[in-house]
Amino acid sequence: MNNDQIQTLLTSVKLDKGITDDSLDDVLSNFIKQAGDIVCLYVGEDKLPSQLETIVIRITEAHYVQAMNDADGAKTYSEEGASWSFSGTELDPYVTLLEKYIANRDGKGMQGGVYSW
Repeated sequence: MNNDQIQTLLTSVKLDKGITDDSLDDVLSNFIKQAGDIVCLYVGEDKLPSQLETIVIRITEAHYVQAMNDADGAKTYSEEGASWSFSGTELDPYVTLLEKYIANRDGKGMQGGVYSW
């Protein structure tokens, strides 16, 4: 991922999480880079396709929640009536979407069509 793409995704993560200062920028940028690398590796791309940026944002936000609640590596976390569940791997919730991206990229997906009888 290039720095411009990381900065764009960082802006989205900060907006989603209501972060208004720059104190977490280095940590979040690192999370974004890691998530981007994982997604690119899974789909076999050298550069993160724009269609997959939302997945990187969601993975980053989940990792942020885990890290900020000192729940890294935990499957569940609860505090004062609030609870969170975390996937075994960051990609688990997005595998279907990633597989759809791969199928469409490789011309094996169904992006719509006209059928008649």
